[in-house]
Amino acid sequence: MNAAAKFIGRVRSRFAVGRLVRRWRRTLAHLRGSSAPAPRKTVLFCDLLTMTATAKVESLFAGLLRLKGYRAIVLLEKPDWPIEAIFRAAVPDVTFVYRSTGIGAADLDEARRNAEAIMASHADLQAIVELEIDGFRIGRNVQSWALRKLRVGRLDNNSPEHRAITLDTLVQSLATKAFVQRLLNEHRPDTAIFIERGYTPAGEVFDGCALAGVDIIQWLGAPQSDCLIYKRYDAMSRGAHPLSLSDETWRLIESMPWTAENDEAMVNTIAGNYRSGAWYNRQQLQLDKDLLAVGEVRRTLGLDPAKKTAIIFCHILYDATFFYGESLFEDYEQWTVETVRAAIANPNLNWIVKVHPVNVWRSKMDGRPLVQLEAETLRKAFGVLPPHVKIMPADTSINTFSLFDVADYGLTVRGTIGMELPCFGIPVVTAGTGRYSGRGFTIDPATRDDYVALLSRLQDVPRLDADAVRSARLHYYGALKLRPIPMQSFTLRYESLLDHDEEQVTLAQSADRSLLQTPDLGRLVNWINDERTAELLAETPTR
Repeated sequence: MNAAAKFIGRVRSRFAVGRLVRRWRRTLAHLRGSSAPAPRKTVLFCDLLTMTATAKVESLFAGLLRLKGYRAIVLLEKPDWPIEAIFRAAVPDVTFVYRSTGIGAADLDEARRNAEAIMASHADLQAIVELEIDGFRIGRNVQSWALRKLRVGRLDNNSPEHRAITLDTLVQSLATKAFVQRLLNEHRPDTAIFIERGYTPAGEVFDGCALAGVDIIQWLGAPQSDCLIYKRYDAMSRGAHPLSLSDETWRLIESMPWTAENDEAMVNTIAGNYRSGAWYNRQQLQLDKDLLAVGEVRRTLGLDPAKKTAIIFCHILYDATFFYGESLFEDYEQWTVETVRAAIANPNLNWIVKVHPVNVWRSKMDGRPLVQLEAETLRKAFGVLPPHVKIMPADTSINTFSLFDVADYGLTVRGTIGMELPCFGIPVVTAGTGRYSGRGFTIDPATRDDYVALLSRLQDVPRLDADAVRSARLHYYGALKLRPIPMQSFTLRYESLLDHDEEQVTLAQSADRSLLQTPDLGRLVNWINDERTAELLAETPTR
């Protein structure tokens, strides 16, 4: 694209954003003009990584919280007029704070000196993940972002680029730690709302809020494209995955009556999610996928029908989330390599290495060509794989549900598949905590040696018993049926997140005080203000 075309594109984009902002301001006129009590509490929105669509949703949260007596503060990376105008459309007296101007040259110099000392004492970049300072999980946040930025599965100690990016990220992490401590001391928020809560610099803001006792809420898209999920965090629960169930919620769900009709409904729900193409549709995971019969899957993949089949459900190697739970392996790359090494050593099973389909969507989001890093990593580690180990690429045409009738075992660190396969009696071996391990329906080795030993005899592991299947279905019901809150008063269209589409967020009713009575926004605001349960549920299970 030549310079003239780029300039025209920028002008058109700016015009589209301006039109979007003006329309949003007109839409929220009544909400903005509604009388509100004098502020008694403060809510902080951490929007260091945000887009106009998500800012619109949060402006609705902020506008309704204002009616409950909250003063709104929005943390941005730097001045951003469209985001600021979107929030002001709902809250005329919103305060904006900028990380870029809140961190001075002296702060950065001090952070760099400390970062260089840390790097000098860590010849092994992988070891930085354990770095914790004053309760801030610096290493987890830094390494997660470094891998994400580099789009690699593992940091190379001998790479100048890897060391430079790790150092720069560490500088930003240390500087943000000091900045957020000042921010919290000055503004003393009662509540903090996050979308992104793990990667540097948002991870440091999250840690600071947790350590300071701020009531933390994370919101995110549910697997169902018409729902959102909300989770409350504190210092004790900050390692939990947002789709996990708290012990309190799990006890509540375990105590509810469970009938044969419930069983059938859960099985039908899982099947329907994949068959409809709506499952994780915001990431286009079911796009152009076909449901195949068992025999056709086996023929397509070249599986030996006389053997059982184990499926390794890969994680995106660079989608490092060290801030969730604890893992047996140093990173997703090491887990993938060592799991496949164990698979190579066990020819008593068919093994399928399923590359994560979100690679396709993530590459589009990043504006990068599709690279199937998992397959490249295995090629470097092992060369040509033996016949009993097959790779299913990210852009395969086979719908994942086609594998449910083929799989005898599943393997994951903490992926969603670990909640699904056990509902059908299929054992899943995990290599990480923080989501559903320990709930009675997965096999959770305590050490790497235990994990590898189990894989050497995996073919001898029986199907799950009835109690384990019941636990899996109860958990699935809680995590993926009760947790997702349908958007009823508004709609967020994920397919338009990267566009300046005026329809990216739409309201189904007037934007005024009546939103406080709605089953989605109204219930959310009341939950934030009046309750302290860890999860907002679509309905309360009956005992």
